[in-house]
Amino acid sequence: MRTIRTVGDLVSPLGGSINAANVIMQLAVPGVGQGVIESAVHSGRADLHPVKRARTTTTYLAVAVFGNEDDRAYVREAVRRIHARVVSGPDSVTPYSANSPKLQLWVAVCLLKYFVDQYEYLHGPLTDAEYERVLRDGATLGTTLNVRPGAWPVTREEYDSVWRAGLDEVSMTDEVRTYLAALADLRFLEVRLGRAGYAIHRALGRPFRLVTRGALPPEFRAVMEFEWSSDDQRAFARYLRLLRAVHRLTPGLWSIPWKAYLVDLRLRRRLGLPVF
Repeated sequence: MRTIRTVGDLVSPLGGSINAANVIMQLAVPGVGQGVIESAVHSGRADLHPVKRARTTTTYLAVAVFGNEDDRAYVREAVRRIHARVVSGPDSVTPYSANSPKLQLWVAVCLLKYFVDQYEYLHGPLTDAEYERVLRDGATLGTTLNVRPGAWPVTREEYDSVWRAGLDEVSMTDEVRTYLAALADLRFLEVRLGRAGYAIHRALGRPFRLVTRGALPPEFRAVMEFEWSSDDQRAFARYLRLLRAVHRLTPGLWSIPWKAYLVDLRLRRRLGLPVF
């Protein structure tokens, strides 16, 4: 495998099947989870608009990782406007604002973990030097989300401190857990896609749920009330061995779809079409 210098170098075939695990991590902090469940911005919900949500989320990540400063400035302002509408009301279980610097930082450090996990599950831990380079490059995952540059961790110790602080707050309501469980086995696709979504859930739901559970740290499995057995671990390890072999044969292939989303963003802007 090539030397790891940027977040983009971490992209692997595993990314398409551990995305739900990363969403669970993000939403396990109450302000984020309740914000998604209670938000009146329904266009951002994966169950109500699965195709659009997949496109906009991947576009955001593609811009943060592969885009230029003009791309990021455009997305940063679009995200700020959307998040300004996501605030808690008088009946909310917990107070939140999607533009909260603290919540934005938590989501951003989860996003960095999404890319690190793609690589480390297949090829083992990054070296300290590789991790430091990735951490510096990954600042755009935060700043494109309106995290102030000075708030982004610049050392592994600082990153771990932010991560541990987030773990201390992990909890969720049954409503958030139900929503996330549907993401974990693809049942959420039935809401909008009907019979087609049901067919996808029946065909792929069980293996997708296995990989989602396998990619979750124990603290998140616990809050989701997911079981994890030795048989599950062996099945997950077999899946990782398969993808490891695929990635070694096709190391440069997996960034291409991400860059296609970047092209789509630029084309939409040029044509005056909505992006988010």
